[in-house]
Amino acid sequence: MGDEDTSTGEDARQPAARNTGYLLWQAVNRWQRVQKQALAPFNLTPVQFLLLSGARELGAAGEPPTQVVLARHCRTDPMMTSQVLRALEKDRLVSRHAHDGDGRAMVVVVTEAGQSAVAPAIEAVDAAEDEFFAALGPNVSAFGDALTLLTGERPRHRVRAGRA
Repeated sequence: MGDEDTSTGEDARQPAARNTGYLLWQAVNRWQRVQKQALAPFNLTPVQFLLLSGARELGAAGEPPTQVVLARHCRTDPMMTSQVLRALEKDRLVSRHAHDGDGRAMVVVVTEAGQSAVAPAIEAVDAAEDEFFAALGPNVSAFGDALTLLTGERPRHRVRAGRA
């Protein structure tokens, strides 16, 4: 009796299936499975794809990024970033060299093989994303804004935080 919310008549102990955090975790797990399937033909893991496409994006916008700039851009741990880049370098998808102005910093350059691998992978992931989020219909943009808000960033559009 003490667990009942008298304002709504609902049980305060929500089953896991109705818990927002649990549902988010389930959605993330499902998205990761979809993303892994989309990337399998390209022999890329989701983290490799993230860093390779991030390095491509930053390089296309100007100078090739350093590992630290790439990690910050992709919001990945710098040590993990270094390990993943080492694997991408071994596969000849990126090359790394010391920064001209700071010998401690490593510059990441996407190789021709990396460009060839990541371009169709981006198309495959984009298609998988479109299909995955199609269930949201016209609410995809608002959902993205809400997720942006939850990451601590400012969304593209105004997001209603709650009802009064």
